[in-house]
Amino acid sequence: MNKKQILRVLLYVVLILAALLFAIPLVVMVITSIKSPAEVVNTFALPKGIHVENYTKAFGVIGRGLLNSIFMTVPAVLISAFVGSLGAYPLSQFRFKGDSAVYMFLLAGLFIPTQIVIIPLFQIMRTLKLYDTYMGMWLVHTVYGIPICTFYLRNFFATIPGSLLEASLIDGCSIAGYYFRILLPLAKPGFAAVIILQARSIWNDLLFGLTLTRSEYIRPVTVELATFVGQTDVQYGQLMAATLLSILPTIIVFLIFRRQFISGVLGGAVKG
Repeated sequence: MNKKQILRVLLYVVLILAALLFAIPLVVMVITSIKSPAEVVNTFALPKGIHVENYTKAFGVIGRGLLNSIFMTVPAVLISAFVGSLGAYPLSQFRFKGDSAVYMFLLAGLFIPTQIVIIPLFQIMRTLKLYDTYMGMWLVHTVYGIPICTFYLRNFFATIPGSLLEASLIDGCSIAGYYFRILLPLAKPGFAAVIILQARSIWNDLLFGLTLTRSEYIRPVTVELATFVGQTDVQYGQLMAATLLSILPTIIVFLIFRRQFISGVLGGAVKG
């Protein structure tokens, strides 16, 4: 074996070990989710039987929360991705006075901790009568998603040759027509990356769910999961089952858009 082959083998060994390291907690979670309460103490031992009731009981607790999270995540992801693309389009395709300042102003939103604004945000939601509503959660997640969506899509749009815009304008296509007819279809990988990142972020949000929702008809699944930990007697089998049910939608989204996600991330990393 030459030096190049040895390095490749070492790389594969490191990647396999890393994959196993990340897989161990997931395997333990799956095993624990089908154990009886008496078997949970033996963490790495296989269960003597499959206790499906852990999943039925877990779904009874977080079922409504799953639906709430879906109703929150889907519109918020689509709206934030679309609004972010509207900002990314001129920032990537045109040069105008102050474009860098506008871009940096939008990026500044990535560095504002949500804990700083949670109290005034709560007061604003109460004043606008958007507290404990889907519309209020859509608005909050959209506002916080615009900077990251603009950042990724602006970098992805920048990889599309500017000559394509010039040729379209010469052929009689309007600026809006170029955006809807040409740019958006070409940017499917970029949108896939943004959709996955935004969906994961919104789905896993706990802070906004705790502070801006109250009723069981609005609370997201992350808040419902917190009720398991808040109990005096934690049923770990049901907790692991509920956790697996809660991460299943994000896994499905990733599997659907995985190829476009990789292309979008690589495309968005070319230009900054």
